[in-house]
Amino acid sequence: HAAPRHHRAQAADAAAGALCTPSARRRATHLSVATHLTTMTVAIFLAFASVAEIQVQVVRTARYKDGTTDLLKEMPPLKMEKMDKPCDEHKCPSLQIDHSKTYQTVVGFGGAFTEAAAINWRLLSQHDQEEVIRRYFASPEEGGLGYTLGRVPINSCDFSPASYNFDNVTGDMDLKNFDMSVKHDVDVGMVPMIKAAQDMISKRGAKLMLYASPWSPPAWMKLPVDGKKGMTISASPNGLDPAMQRPWAKYYSKFISAYKAQGIDMWGVTVQNEPEAAVGWEACLWTPQYTAEFVKNHLGPVLHEEQPGVKIIGFDHNKDHVLQWAKVLYADANAKKYFDGIGVHWYGGLNTHNLNQTHEIAPDKFILATEACNCGGVVFKTPKVDRWWSRAESLALDILEDLKFWAVGWTDWNLILSPSGGPNHLKNMCDANIIADPSQTMKLGTLIMQASYYFMGHFSRYILPGSVQISVKNMVETHIPPLTADDVKNGQALVFESCAGSAVQAWTISEGGDLSVVGTDTARESDGYHHGGMCADQALDSAIPKVQVWACFHSGQQIWKVKSVDGGKQLVNDWTGQCLTAVETSGTAVGLDPGVTVVAGQYKDCIDGGDPSQTFVLANYDGGGYPDNFPVRTSSGLCLQPQITRVPHFDSVGFKAPDGSTRLVTMNTGDGDLKFDIYDASLGAGIKDVTLPAHSIQTYVWSGTADEAAAAVPAHAPDTSATNAAAAAAPTLMRGGQSASTLLARQFAEPGAAAGLDATSNSDSLVKLALAVLTLAVPAAMLVGKYVLSRGCSPHSLYEAPANGAPHSCAEADYTELGDAVYELRKAVQEVEKVHGRE
Repeated sequence: HAAPRHHRAQAADAAAGALCTPSARRRATHLSVATHLTTMTVAIFLAFASVAEIQVQVVRTARYKDGTTDLLKEMPPLKMEKMDKPCDEHKCPSLQIDHSKTYQTVVGFGGAFTEAAAINWRLLSQHDQEEVIRRYFASPEEGGLGYTLGRVPINSCDFSPASYNFDNVTGDMDLKNFDMSVKHDVDVGMVPMIKAAQDMISKRGAKLMLYASPWSPPAWMKLPVDGKKGMTISASPNGLDPAMQRPWAKYYSKFISAYKAQGIDMWGVTVQNEPEAAVGWEACLWTPQYTAEFVKNHLGPVLHEEQPGVKIIGFDHNKDHVLQWAKVLYADANAKKYFDGIGVHWYGGLNTHNLNQTHEIAPDKFILATEACNCGGVVFKTPKVDRWWSRAESLALDILEDLKFWAVGWTDWNLILSPSGGPNHLKNMCDANIIADPSQTMKLGTLIMQASYYFMGHFSRYILPGSVQISVKNMVETHIPPLTADDVKNGQALVFESCAGSAVQAWTISEGGDLSVVGTDTARESDGYHHGGMCADQALDSAIPKVQVWACFHSGQQIWKVKSVDGGKQLVNDWTGQCLTAVETSGTAVGLDPGVTVVAGQYKDCIDGGDPSQTFVLANYDGGGYPDNFPVRTSSGLCLQPQITRVPHFDSVGFKAPDGSTRLVTMNTGDGDLKFDIYDASLGAGIKDVTLPAHSIQTYVWSGTADEAAAAVPAHAPDTSATNAAAAAAPTLMRGGQSASTLLARQFAEPGAAAGLDATSNSDSLVKLALAVLTLAVPAAMLVGKYVLSRGCSPHSLYEAPANGAPHSCAEADYTELGDAVYELRKAVQEVEKVHGRE
């Protein structure tokens, strides 16, 4: 039934005429037997291959040493075959998948519909606007990322040209002046953009799960700072006036209702964006205690009554402090009952231990990644492909680790920005997955797809809503590698971290005054390789007085003199006369989030006689090491080093999709290729010697579960009865024995009887024909079978009519091509008859 209609018609007409004579009937019988034999061969191959040889889809994004890239590229499929479980030692690098251990269920992936995103979207042509929506929110089959999650600010945020809110009437406790039309968000394009995304998602039977986050209440609801109130300033430790808690809670509800009137439902709200940071843009500081009280007494009861089902998400800030907040938010049962989960940002580092402990405190509450992006402007592929790539790698690693440690989803920051990374009314310019350049100022097209877009696709396209995380035992990299001289690169800011004897905390100073990280002159991956190493360098072109590392050029701001003072030494720059100083400051000083506190290495005017911030011990604890191998240590036990985030070079995460298939994502951020085995314990099968190139991410997809394997053929003891029968028949056929003709007659009892075939009297003819058909048909049938499996078709659907008019598991076009292949086999059978001189 898989043959094309015109071929089926020709076959029917030929059969009607052919059966008019006895000789023709015998010929038709031979053709019928051969055709059914071919069909059986295809069935045997499919039944065997579906168990013994599972096709594994492989998708790769990679940067190679010559600067070329693969971007979400479909690679040749791999084959998963029966294999023994790899050993649990480092000498047996493997990923071991265990479906019996399950974790959180995924909500989805997405990005933020900020005012900046909407402004850039509106500047595009109608075609490009539709293209942005398609690339993000269409299904993977239609070329999209399959986004289902979105975030929208309540009132203005830093990515707004100016501050605004929806009720700017001081003292309006009942919010009678709240703009229920949310005219601002409609006019700038936020609402139209969200509705376009909703429409695209609904076409594939899914729904946009949108949540809202406030940066600041209207100024009149806040406590004053030096006698002034404003959306961009906040009193400390709490910015919201206690008397305004109920009106502010009602404000959330009004906003949700206003958007609902526009046809947009809210899935949830976060209580406050970055409650620990007030750094110049819209902000409102909160302590965890004040947050818990507000939710318990105001926001929780209001939303429970007026917006039932809308989720409340606490914290919404960096993972370095999420555990502290979780302990407080969940301590009071009357507050805890209103919290559905906690939101986290990526800016404070991976902090996976904090995520794990946060989950352990409240396993019934979810963790959602609510914001991440690279800031400091936009980095394009040309001319800095390595930096362009490393930004994407960092984001992707954050996604992978968040998912591995209980996150139910991950939300990017601005969906689309300008080539400068804005607009942002405080010039805090950032990057995005898609850059809008309608004027083509960068000469890279009107829509510039950043590397991060393709990395995101490895998660959002394949880890679908409803997917459940499964256990993946990582025997490829069993611990995070320590920092080495290879990790030291140009432009890394210097910071003071706890002294740990790290390789990047070891310094050497030359007779000429070069202060460099030990080993960076011979470390091949360091920018200082064969360049004299990586030297401490005053970043004179920076607005921040930072000291960084840069490939040594042996002059100017890289030359340091050592001066003795009480308690230790000062490091004085020979060019500027200023001193290296340990300064506690915001993370922005070293390229981290403003909410992070660091001790940065900066240059300041030297203090005569010394000062603890400028006084260092240049020796190991035994007093040795100087000048060849020593730390730069403060009296409080902090050591100077480049700011390098210590992250895994390799990791992976696995999920069981709603359709039962397995999805595995692997990442290699290192500079060398990796080789390992993949083993699926539920199937007793795997792939040996999988290669994961340096600086790449790969997603693997295969079908097969423990139940399916047990119901069909256990992978550890495959049912080979069909193939054994064929193998046993082959030598008998060649001998021309009676058993062969009897076997075939029994196999084709009905067609043989209908045509009047006497199996025993026609054994010679039948055996030779069958042998010849097998010789030609088996290789062809294998090709047909592989074709079907490669498209994810169910072998059974080739032989069974779909139930209740349901569509086949394969597209009509696939059946047409399969039908063509079967028709060609039929023609081959006729050629075989001619060769053997049979009718």
